[in-house]
Amino acid sequence: MEQTIEFGKEMYIYIPLLVAATASIVEMLKKTGWFKTQHLPVVSFIVGILLGLAAMALPGAGSVGVMMWAGGTAGLGGTWAYELITNRAKKYGEDDSNE
Repeated sequence: MEQTIEFGKEMYIYIPLLVAATASIVEMLKKTGWFKTQHLPVVSFIVGILLGLAAMALPGAGSVGVMMWAGGTAGLGGTWAYELITNRAKKYGEDDSNE
């Protein structure tokens, strides 16, 4: 019998939440100086995996492998998006103030 992995509708809600949570936690850790900036992707990946495993308790969560994959991907994606936005702001001199 062929085994298929079902990707539930709940996962479409969990992944963006994992992205936001991972990016927030990694930024807090970054501000404390707990790790060097060059290790940001690795720390983000690990935090994402841990959050993915923690999300196993939520209804409709996937298997351990699926949640680890979702968490790791969300960690890297969240950090990529945050770094892209902050680096763009630094490059073009943009800030959050409305003039």
